[in-house]
Amino acid sequence: MAKKDKDIEYIKLPSREGWMITFSDMVTLLITFFVLLISMSSMDDKQFKEVFGFFNAAMGPLEFTGESEVGGLPTIEGPSITKLGLDTTSLSRNLLNALQEKGLSGASGRGISTFDVRETNRGLAVLLSDKALFNSGSAELKDSATAILSSVAEVIKDMDILISVEGHTDNLGDAEMNWKLSLDRAISVVDYFVFVSGMSPTRFCVAGYGPTRPVADNNTVQGRIKNRRVEVILLRDYI
Repeated sequence: MAKKDKDIEYIKLPSREGWMITFSDMVTLLITFFVLLISMSSMDDKQFKEVFGFFNAAMGPLEFTGESEVGGLPTIEGPSITKLGLDTTSLSRNLLNALQEKGLSGASGRGISTFDVRETNRGLAVLLSDKALFNSGSAELKDSATAILSSVAEVIKDMDILISVEGHTDNLGDAEMNWKLSLDRAISVVDYFVFVSGMSPTRFCVAGYGPTRPVADNNTVQGRIKNRRVEVILLRDYI
């Protein structure tokens, strides 16, 4: 065996794995800290005092003012929903009165020459004729549509409900164009409710169904007229 040189001082280095002990301790403390935070979030003031009472001896008294509160984790709640309190008759009457106040006394509410109100399995639906709102093949609102949509907005603006605005067409013409036109028309109506009437955009959902959901026979002229419409549906599931 080779002899150690007397002029050389030998130093024993620490283990290279020693840092893992410190790292493990730190991770454990962090986990404990976050578990403690989660536990504290669900404590009331009394429980908080009892659990941390031992700090009085170790670190001095902790002050708990009578007004202090330990806030819990935020709770995600759905919108506050109130009952609609309307049926087809009262909703039709309210719409008709609003239209008459704007000088549209000729709107009878029968058929969908201007509007119709129907009870569906999804809720009350206001059916608006495309001729009352748009020129043929267009998704831009006519000037005369303002009075109609403002009347609808007056009736529904204070209802705390979710509203689905859905466009529909007849089965004539290009299918792809009909799908796009129905959606664009529904969007135009929602834009009016939001940007002109000041209603919250979170209250609306939009859809375009093209010719897939007719309410009348597409083989007749009168049927196709009824099928070209925009529906404003007060959704029952969110009432």
